[in-house]
Amino acid sequence: MGLKELLAEIGKQVNQECISRTCSGDGCRVYLTDVPADRVIVNLECEFELRKINTKRCDYILFCEDGTQNSLAVVLIELKSGTFKASMVTDQLQGAADFVADVFEKLSEPAIEALKVLKITCIPVLFYGKGIDKSQRYKLERAKIRFLRQKPTIKRRKCGEPKNLASVMKEM
Repeated sequence: MGLKELLAEIGKQVNQECISRTCSGDGCRVYLTDVPADRVIVNLECEFELRKINTKRCDYILFCEDGTQNSLAVVLIELKSGTFKASMVTDQLQGAADFVADVFEKLSEPAIEALKVLKITCIPVLFYGKGIDKSQRYKLERAKIRFLRQKPTIKRRKCGEPKNLASVMKEM
């Protein structure tokens, strides 16, 4: 099973009306310029509402190739146009990471086998509008998200910057 088929399988695990074409909202623009075209974007607000899940979650999850062969990027996207607490952002991103782990467990056997040979990279990202308070920035720099034996730190980018999503993915 190739990456394109795997992305289709992942897309089948969520409600079709929650598949999105963009990652923008809440007064925050995220650009998909230079992000691989084969991708699945899930609007988690929509998905959690339809599943009647009341836990914390980020705004979007992007599944796509991370730019190298046999690799899948799982980008957890939180949008904040105003002020926020680092602990809230961390909890929201962690809720999404837990959701993805559950989705992976429910994939078909061929898809699970495909996942086993892929390099999977989790990229938690906060897109923010206003500046980040110094104490909150310090907390964000130390926060880790647990996802499959990984503990990535939260990346930060400003809303509305051209190629803001692609620039985060290039760092990986």
